[in-house]
Amino acid sequence: MAGIFDVDTEAPQQQAGGLFGGGLPGTAAAASVVVQPLPGTTLASIPAPYQPHSEDELSDQERQDLDACKAGVDNLHNAFWIAGKALETMSTAQLHREENPNFADWVWEQWEISESQLYRLIDEWRVGEALANLGHKPLEYHVRKMTELRRQTSDKVAITVYDTIVRCRPRVTGELVEKVVNGLGFLPKDTDAADVGSRVRGLLETPDEADNKKKSDDVPDVSSLGNDSPKGESSRKPSNSKADPLATKDLERLENTLAALQEASKKVNKSAARRAVEAQPDIAVPLIQEIGALLQQIDRAVAIRLPKTE
Repeated sequence: MAGIFDVDTEAPQQQAGGLFGGGLPGTAAAASVVVQPLPGTTLASIPAPYQPHSEDELSDQERQDLDACKAGVDNLHNAFWIAGKALETMSTAQLHREENPNFADWVWEQWEISESQLYRLIDEWRVGEALANLGHKPLEYHVRKMTELRRQTSDKVAITVYDTIVRCRPRVTGELVEKVVNGLGFLPKDTDAADVGSRVRGLLETPDEADNKKKSDDVPDVSSLGNDSPKGESSRKPSNSKADPLATKDLERLENTLAALQEASKKVNKSAARRAVEAQPDIAVPLIQEIGALLQQIDRAVAIRLPKTE
């Protein structure tokens, strides 16, 4: 069963040391073009949940927070985790108190979101945010299942399960997610995320993949015994005769991303961005904001500790 806010579209798929932090050519210009995102369009533009400032009329700051949160809920069809954070902030800070003291009734009047649905969104948004930061765009029903795992085990286990599914299958369906979660069965609180990732890959193996893996494990490749590589050349690091298919897919993703960014860098520059904003700001500004958000998402994705090169 799909979630009420699921949009079944195929997903396209800190700063220090990342894409911008490394000082690569062109990145400074790209960052300088990006303007502040519109309230409610990103998680960062939604204030974190806080206790009410008072029981009286809203302050100017509270009114700004309320407007940002309302915009966030309006954005729920694109990113339900933004709506979930917005709902929690409005509920915790009681930003609805001037319009209707009953939060559930107020939410229904504003967006026709039922009480059970709104608290489900509040429960799910942190997992949705974590997966979005990895470059995924999960459906609400998928995150609902991961949230069940999160309550049972930990954030890391839930995120690992979904990330592994996405890496092993080109298209993720609700049926596939449910099959994996049911196949894992009960998981103790101290379950190791790496072990769960291996189990998920096993659950996703096709009969042919499982058969090939069994043959590979049972019959050693005697042609390369004693050699550092399949051809026998001397190598400082032994070659891996059993290349990880996930690593191969990951390399392809990085290569495709680099090629797309190189192509984009030939077409976009600061002058073009300025001319576009001056000519048609209502169209150009959202485009620039989206480009900036995607670049920052890529930046976060590659901001990892890299091995030292000799």
